[in-house]
Amino acid sequence: MDKQNEVNLLTKECILTALLRLMEEKDYHSISITDITSLAGVSRMAYYRNYSCKEDILIKHLEDEERKIVNAFSNRTVSSIRDIIYYVSFFIQENSKVIKAIYAAGLTHKLTDMLNDRIYSYFPVSHQSVEGEFATKFYVGAILAVYSYWIDSGMKEPAETVAEIICKLVAQDSAIEYLVYPS
Repeated sequence: MDKQNEVNLLTKECILTALLRLMEEKDYHSISITDITSLAGVSRMAYYRNYSCKEDILIKHLEDEERKIVNAFSNRTVSSIRDIIYYVSFFIQENSKVIKAIYAAGLTHKLTDMLNDRIYSYFPVSHQSVEGEFATKFYVGAILAVYSYWIDSGMKEPAETVAEIICKLVAQDSAIEYLVYPS
């Protein structure tokens, strides 16, 4: 890695760390770029060389982390929804601090879009019927809802447990059995 890339990576890490620290003290929307750059010890020019807005700090970090994982496992083929569920579960666990910050910032839709894109990119769906389109949306939505619940409830369960639960529900198509109907 050349010197400029190292400096840029360090700059990004300082900016991310500063934003996460500030979010422990202040509401995301009240944090200014000046707050971030001052705490990070970087110039505004360095900030804008890497990001166009605050949300980019969090989202681009996740995208960078995902690229690292994809590159590390590039010779491993993803061949089933189970592989994707495990991958996403461990990814969420490994990046929980940033993901929780995304939730706290009210940017959950960005994470949902990102997860949705990943599922569709690994399993391109041929929408040959209306039922197929709805079924796909149903399963993607259900899986994303489980991840959201896991994150919202503090991620107490390990990623492997959550992945197993999702895989079981998808494989058995038994999610409906867990509903309690009002009497």
